[in-house]
Amino acid sequence: MAEPALLFGDRHARKRISLLGVPYDSAVSIGRPGARYAPERIRAALRWNLMRLKEGAFFDVEGRRVVRLDDHAIEDWGDCPVFGDDHPATLELARRRMTEVLASGAFPIALGGDHAVTIPLARAFHDHHDGPLGIIHVDAHLDLVDENPRQGRQSGSSPMRRSLELGRFRPQNLVQVGVRGFNYPDQYEYIVKQGIHHITAGEVHDMGGRAAAERAYEIASAGGAKVYLSFDMDAMDYAFAPGTGADEAGGFTTHEILQFFRSVAPKVNAMDMVEVNPMTDQQDATCGLASQIIFTVIAARVAKGV
Repeated sequence: MAEPALLFGDRHARKRISLLGVPYDSAVSIGRPGARYAPERIRAALRWNLMRLKEGAFFDVEGRRVVRLDDHAIEDWGDCPVFGDDHPATLELARRRMTEVLASGAFPIALGGDHAVTIPLARAFHDHHDGPLGIIHVDAHLDLVDENPRQGRQSGSSPMRRSLELGRFRPQNLVQVGVRGFNYPDQYEYIVKQGIHHITAGEVHDMGGRAAAERAYEIASAGGAKVYLSFDMDAMDYAFAPGTGADEAGGFTTHEILQFFRSVAPKVNAMDMVEVNPMTDQQDATCGLASQIIFTVIAARVAKGV
């Protein structure tokens, strides 16, 4: 693996935020394909915010502060290779790339791809860290399907189920935020039996994005657990993010999600963003939102010095 591309800062900076892409959506079995194109389009949108960097700093308007990146670098590890006809091989390559980024000491922001790519990314996180682990899963859907003839065991409907099987992602440290709609009765039984936590979309609307983030992190990090955050763009309401793999009415507003990430980003240990679908987007609105979320994460982490 060649050195990652430096987007901003000093290659030897103490603190680094690293993008990596997994442009793969062959595991889509119910939703719409197209997320394979997301890493490229999100990077293009991200350049709009990177242009605002001047002399090592940018103005965080909502934070009412100038944020300096003196100790930070922003880098891009590129896209891991994918094989459209070899699902296990692609997931293994994604695991290896995430392992490299974690071993470098950087904070990873992985760009999917459909939600199946979280399976190898979470495995790499699990194998890299010792001790208890938690997950903040921001999504419209539960992603707890075990197996069925249409989807198998490693589809975009299974990443949370597969993650809990790894051993140190504890069910009581899994909090699903923004979930809504309707699902299979056995999913309810599994959730209750395992002790999984929910902050529904309606509850987010009532408490606000910041309070939801604080509550989610409290649950996921209980007992000293390190926290992986997985963000599915369909957590958003369709009105704000038309370019996704599947739609559910009543999701996050842009204000709520930016509040959420501004609060939680400095606290988590890695994250992914999945199910951005440029093929169904309108005027790049969803890719632009993805870029805004990523830069909000960068701003929040740099401002806190992590």
